[in-house]
Amino acid sequence: MTTSKLLDIPKAYATILFLQSPVAGIIILAVTMLYPNIGLAGLLAAVTGFFITRVLQFPDYSSHIQIYNSLLVGLSLGAFYQLNYYTIAIIILGAVSVSIISTVLADWFWRLDKLPVLALPFVIVAGLMAIVAKNYTDLNDYMGLAEASYTLIQPSIDTFFSSLGVIFFTPTPVAGLVLFIIIILYSRYLGLLAIVGYVVGYNILTTFMFEPHPGFIVWTSFNFILIAIAIGGIFTIPGIASFIFAIFGVLITALLVIATKNMLLIDALPVMAISYTITTIVMIIAMKKRLGISKPYLAPEPGLPESNYEKARLAKFRFGDINSVPLLSPVLGTWSIYQGFNGKHTHKAPWQYALDFFIVINNQSYDEQGGQLEDFYCFGAPVLSPVHGDIVRIYDRLPDNTPGEVDVKNNWGNFIIIKLASGLFLMLAHLQHASIKVKEGERVAPGKHLATCGNSGRSPQPHLHMQVQHNAELDSPTYPFHLCSVIQHQEEGSSEYKIVMIPKEGDSLESVTVDDQLRNQFHLPVGRQLNYRLSSNFSNNTETRKLTVELTLLGQFRLSSETQASSAFEENNGVLAFYDRKGSKDILLNMWILANGLTPLTEMAHQWRDSPSAKLLPLSIFQQLVLTLLKPLGCGLNSQYTRKWDNEKSVWIQQGKHQLNVSLINGIAHTISIIDPVTGINDITLNFNGKSWHAELIDVGLISDKGIPQWHNATEAN
Repeated sequence: MTTSKLLDIPKAYATILFLQSPVAGIIILAVTMLYPNIGLAGLLAAVTGFFITRVLQFPDYSSHIQIYNSLLVGLSLGAFYQLNYYTIAIIILGAVSVSIISTVLADWFWRLDKLPVLALPFVIVAGLMAIVAKNYTDLNDYMGLAEASYTLIQPSIDTFFSSLGVIFFTPTPVAGLVLFIIIILYSRYLGLLAIVGYVVGYNILTTFMFEPHPGFIVWTSFNFILIAIAIGGIFTIPGIASFIFAIFGVLITALLVIATKNMLLIDALPVMAISYTITTIVMIIAMKKRLGISKPYLAPEPGLPESNYEKARLAKFRFGDINSVPLLSPVLGTWSIYQGFNGKHTHKAPWQYALDFFIVINNQSYDEQGGQLEDFYCFGAPVLSPVHGDIVRIYDRLPDNTPGEVDVKNNWGNFIIIKLASGLFLMLAHLQHASIKVKEGERVAPGKHLATCGNSGRSPQPHLHMQVQHNAELDSPTYPFHLCSVIQHQEEGSSEYKIVMIPKEGDSLESVTVDDQLRNQFHLPVGRQLNYRLSSNFSNNTETRKLTVELTLLGQFRLSSETQASSAFEENNGVLAFYDRKGSKDILLNMWILANGLTPLTEMAHQWRDSPSAKLLPLSIFQQLVLTLLKPLGCGLNSQYTRKWDNEKSVWIQQGKHQLNVSLINGIAHTISIIDPVTGINDITLNFNGKSWHAELIDVGLISDKGIPQWHNATEAN
């Protein structure tokens, strides 16, 4: 058994506070030993849960649910009964039982609606174990657990810390203070939520109950802390809406505590987490069952609020608003926007979200005299699918209008309606008569040739109408959308690659085609190793560093360093994009992401923008402190990229200018990435705050796998 697997035990301690750090878990384990009877009982149960999970080969969940639910069962029994042979037997029995129940419930909840199981197995098993223990006469009550008889800071503050300590059945201000320090070291926002949750819950208890016993407040208020943390920061995207929603969760939890107070008194401690557990699961189910996407937004996966916020911020910049449908261009080449959203002609509510495409050359949409349909540049041009979806309706019988004439009886003319996976529908209208090449019921993918551009329906000149709508009926209200991966051409002749674009009337845009050679240079297959020689202008030391492409159990590709730092990446719609930076500080990985973190895989892209995390910069301690105070959830950089081909050296030169605009720490970083057609990212330079780092590729390889031998190819630099 590897040491890394054994770290699952301390990680389970940290997981109860929604952390994943073994260091934090070891400290928490030490805190539980303030009451050795409780701490040892918890450790015994955690170890039992760890081994039973492996002996029975249960799924190895990253949330360590079997271990932390076993831990909670052990802590609860240790809080009631002195350790002896009989208690140990019951603890082991409880740990085995809760491991089995945790596995079953976790699988069931995931299949049900990807719901978290939380401490529900503990609540069930601890209640059963309490009944068993009460009927077993050879157990001795544990008398060492008592309310703190000292004042650490101030009585009301001490009560908050004691309530925090109750999470691990250690109701002392010292234990709670240590736990609170751990929380704020990993997330200041969770610390704020813990305080607010406790204050709100405490006031509800004291308002609706007649002089509640101080012990009752201590032993139940941890529910308010956990519900605020879970709903306000772990399972949602941080924001005002999620903050208010968390307070509402505290209100529900407090009412549950009051309603079940007879079960939550000292004689039935094992079931006291039921209020927090039920409320959290119910509120998550309620958010999942909403008909639309609105605030508060559920996080794609549970995580620290800073991480959830960064993912949401970056996703919004790169992929548009969460309530806007991303579409690829439905046409090839360069087209202009005849009418945009809320257009002055026909794009009025409830059909305001629509685009009309046509081709303009020298400010004119036709050649010759414009009297014939064939004179118009876009007439007969291919219309492509901008989405994955199913063809649900087509109409192909209407003739094309003579230029200047319109068919007001059939507004949409010939059309195609595609059903999207989201349940929305996409319409392409004014198509050429008898040009539709797909059938109803057919599955289509982006780039599929659907029809040709025509002039049918309410269309005075050939153009393509595109809109997203709520249902498959004609005249259905429209829904917001945006285009992805297009080149916007400016009147002065410049152009910019747009990750996300909502075109306006008069805009000129061009669909992007992926360049195979450039894509090959940035392709990162599983097992690929990149060895760099790293140096700087402020040190004489040169070190060899390695980056490796890994694939997680959930199918996520990550670029990882030897320091356990990593970043996820995806290649979609002709773009290589990095996100979800995790782990320790690593200057090589950070400069790699800054220089190449968003790269269009097309030669057509000469300049573009991005907003990577400011934490990728090599900030000084003072700058990090200021950034944490002013932007506790993090912030993005204003990054501008340019790329050009160097004929003399036969390489691409990709440069980035990254601006940090925060009071007291404004600064600009510059990156240069040299992209070789054979070896890929051959050279990376980062300049910031007068310091410079340089990474030179010396070796490219692939780690071995079954049937695949390991190999390494040295570059010219080596």
